[in-house]
Amino acid sequence: MEIDTLILEGKGLEEISDKQGLQYRYKLWCGKVRICMEETGLSEKEQKKVGVKMHYVDNGYSEDDAVIAIKRSLGDTIQALEESLLISEDKMDRQRELLLIEKILENFYMYHRAMYHDPVNRRGTLTPDALNAIQIGNEYDLQRMLYAILLPIFPTIRQEVYHDNGYGGMRADIYLDLYDLIIETKCTRESMSEKQLIEEMGADSFHYRADTVYFFICDKNRVIKNPEAFKKAFAREKKKDGKTVKVFVLQAKDL
Repeated sequence: MEIDTLILEGKGLEEISDKQGLQYRYKLWCGKVRICMEETGLSEKEQKKVGVKMHYVDNGYSEDDAVIAIKRSLGDTIQALEESLLISEDKMDRQRELLLIEKILENFYMYHRAMYHDPVNRRGTLTPDALNAIQIGNEYDLQRMLYAILLPIFPTIRQEVYHDNGYGGMRADIYLDLYDLIIETKCTRESMSEKQLIEEMGADSFHYRADTVYFFICDKNRVIKNPEAFKKAFAREKKKDGKTVKVFVLQAKDL
């Protein structure tokens, strides 16, 4: 059962006026709420908050006072559930939108291929020569293209945002403050080794204090020998490492 359904069911209990009937139905309802909170993955903090609101003191000397106490706890519990539902929906929205960004990073090569390499319509004014002239020369070019793709979907996204790491300043290539997300673009070059790339990324991933950091690497020179192992080596999880770090690699064969 969903939390919003339980909220509606709980509001229906407010119409019951006799103590025994209300007590029985309220106890059953609280049991459903506990099960639902566990199944929906509500945090322990939120579950504890709702559990505290469920408790009421039974006045054995006055049925009217007991009914008032139960309904007060019922109302407080419903309010706590509504707040938890909003938090849960915010988390779901965040997860969906981060997955959308990840999809864009994973499939960026499709955009690049369709925009710059697929045959043009002869009735259009864009020519193959004009399109072929647009190349990803360095990370600033990559950053510009990626920003232009993300901007219509996330209008508050920004470029070159200053971040204070507590000792010195760093600039995030692309930053979405709504989800505290940094996207750092990298572009390999002939003079760069895999070791140099690893050192640069290691420093950036350590110093950035954002909740989520994505590295988007255009490996034009194929310096990354094993992309899958490379991505796995830098991956970090929020629960274990304090931040989420993911790496996306675009190699020459994809362009």
